[in-house]
Amino acid sequence: MKTILIIILTLLTLGAFAQDKNEKIGIPDDFKIGTNYFNYGDKDKVNIDVFVWGSIRVPGKYLIPQGTTLMELLTLCGGPINESKLEDIRIVRLKNDTLGVKEDKVLTVDYNEYLWEKQITKPGKLNPVLYPGDMIMIPNSPKYNFRDNLYLILGVTTTLVSIATLIVTVTRY
Repeated sequence: MKTILIIILTLLTLGAFAQDKNEKIGIPDDFKIGTNYFNYGDKDKVNIDVFVWGSIRVPGKYLIPQGTTLMELLTLCGGPINESKLEDIRIVRLKNDTLGVKEDKVLTVDYNEYLWEKQITKPGKLNPVLYPGDMIMIPNSPKYNFRDNLYLILGVTTTLVSIATLIVTVTRY
C-alpha cells in the first residue's frame, strides 16, 4: 500500500516540473519592471534606455533595441493624443563623449509634415535614430472646442438672467 501511495505522489509531483521553457505562467520579470518602465529590448541586440514625456498615450522609460527610430518609439508608446503638438517634438540629447555627442543638443522634429504635407522637405531629419539616454518631449497644445465655449457662455448667461430676475422682483414690490 505504501509503495502504491509513493508511486502516485511521485507521478503527481513530476507534472509540476514538466513545464515547457517557451511557456511561462504569469508575466516574466523582464517584461515590465515598473509602473512606467517598458521593456521592448531584444535579447540578441544591444538595448538602450530612452525617456518619453508629455502628450503621449503611455509616457515613461523604455528599453528599446539600439537603432530604433523616433517613429518606432512613438508607435510603441501608443501614439500621440489629440492635444499633442506634433510640429514641436523635441529630443534632448545630453553630452556623451563615447557616442560622439560633443555638447548637449535639443533636436526639434516636425511630424505634421508627415501627416499633412504633400511633399516631405526634410526626410532625414523627420525620423532620427535614438541614442542612449535620449529624452523625448511631446508638448501639449490645448484645443478648445465649441462645448468648452458653450459652458462658459451658459454659465455667464444664467448668472445674468438670475440677477435680472432678482432686480425685477425687488423693484416690483
